Amino acid sequence: MQPADGSLYSWKREHTEIPDQTFPVNLFHIHFPDRMIIPPHWHEHIEWILVTQGSFQVQVGAVSRELAAGEAAWINRRQMHAAYPTEQNSELYAVVFNEALLKGAHDSTEAQYIRPLLSEDVRLPAFYGKELLVTDSLQACLERIFHAFAHRTIAHELRIKGELLAALGLIYPYAEQIARSQQRTGRPENGIGALLVHLGGHFREPITVEQAARICCLTPNYFCHLFKKTTGKTLVEYVHMLRIHEATRLLQLRRDSIQGVAEQAGFSNPTYFGRVFKQVTGVTPSEYMKRFPRE
Repeated sequence: MQPADGSLYSWKREHTEIPDQTFPVNLFHIHFPDRMIIPPHWHEHIEWILVTQGSFQVQVGAVSRELAAGEAAWINRRQMHAAYPTEQNSELYAVVFNEALLKGAHDSTEAQYIRPLLSEDVRLPAFYGKELLVTDSLQACLERIFHAFAHRTIAHELRIKGELLAALGLIYPYAEQIARSQQRTGRPENGIGALLVHLGGHFREPITVEQAARICCLTPNYFCHLFKKTTGKTLVEYVHMLRIHEATRLLQLRRDSIQGVAEQAGFSNPTYFGRVFKQVTGVTPSEYMKRFPRE
């Protein structure tokens, strides 16, 4: 389940930082300890994700998949998405850019390819695993974008824009196949979208499987199956992930005690918080906080 417009998920709309509005693109590095996950959110920009080390469970709309190093995900405007590591020391890069970088040519390529993509008359597949022949070329293309953005030598903007268009050129043949299939079968719906919205704003509050299933209008057994299939986690694991993500943010600020952070993140028992924190991050809360000394 994903929004046709932004209204349903307005609470999780992210105002992604784009420093230069004349060249609207930014690069984000998700890795321990600074940023561990991409929490569920949406924005008005387009995004490529490339896993560079380890593996991540990546969710785009109603679909979730584990991606290993060298595999990628495409996120169109206003699509709910999230990513979290499935093993220690995992890393990914996300390049976020505005549609303005793809438009403005006023030629046949814009009319034939870009406009249908932005209007969702044509949809690209979300995931590009190693089973696809195009993935190695796509990986190299995205890595060139990351390198150009990091080094910012003369004319890096041209190289980045060129590689973004080249990436679309690589995968567009797959979009045509997806579009024809969806015209015949319709777009699949998913019953847990409303719950993900709820959890994003209420992860500090306790919730049972029965309560979650009622939000989704599903039986508890089917809910557990669908939730694990969509997110790759159980309900408890997913809530813990959101709470630990919030805890890492608070620990980096160093404004409160570990017990205070635990309470703010939704844990009533500091000992249990410490156990879950180490299970998720591989370090204790105190060890994590020491990585961010007071200025």
